[in-house]
Amino acid sequence: MKLARKDLPDVGELVIGTVKKIADHGVYVFLDEYEVEAFAPTQEVVQSWFHSIREYVKEGQKAVFKVTSVNPKMRVVEVSLRRVREQEKEKKLLQWRRELRAYKLLELAASKAGIPQQDVLKLLWSFEDAFGDPLKAFEEAVKTGPEVLKALKLPPRLEEAVLEIARQHVELPDVKISGILKAVSIEGDGVDRIREVLKAVEEAVKKKYPNISVKLYVVGPPRYRIDLVGKYPKQLEAAFNDVSQALQEAAKRHKVVASIQRIEQ
Repeated sequence: MKLARKDLPDVGELVIGTVKKIADHGVYVFLDEYEVEAFAPTQEVVQSWFHSIREYVKEGQKAVFKVTSVNPKMRVVEVSLRRVREQEKEKKLLQWRRELRAYKLLELAASKAGIPQQDVLKLLWSFEDAFGDPLKAFEEAVKTGPEVLKALKLPPRLEEAVLEIARQHVELPDVKISGILKAVSIEGDGVDRIREVLKAVEEAVKKKYPNISVKLYVVGPPRYRIDLVGKYPKQLEAAFNDVSQALQEAAKRHKVVASIQRIEQ
């Protein structure tokens, strides 16, 4: 699928290619983002002359290539598989998958809003201009709401459709905030008192934020760790602030001296 804005890639650019034909002298590759054919000479595929080119690529395989030369007049592009580092490969594949995902989501939103499908690619580019990564627009819309889409100046029906599709199809990764609690009691039943304080803190968070996971465990008395895990960073921040308040209230009730310090990630 052609997602690139240019007709041809630049020298040094990483591209996604589908192996179409393997010959003795090299590999013919279809560049998915540009919908143009490229060629990878044998020496730009194999690592050693003792190996066959078919040990590195198979017909129909998608791989990341690096552009080594471009002739715009002849529309001839040469690429290399050998010059792509593993880290570059992983980064490019992730970028490609996210762009495709964003395009598919925009197709759904455009269909729902009555926007012509031929306009989807331009929408993808506008999302990319605004967010760098077009899929991030959908993720941020789920995280913080429709206000993040205002900069795109979308038609109201399309903005509503994008938000609806985002909420239906985008699953946010978990976010974690952690802190160290210190709790000390000089009372004879101090261990029980501290246990009640920690229990009260956990229950307070779970009651107010049922979609946040709370884990409390001993680091080494008098130090205890609390982990808050959820999908929404702002909600986690609010929950962590409530932990501090709940801790002080419970500590006062049970005559425990307590404090909390956030662990910077």
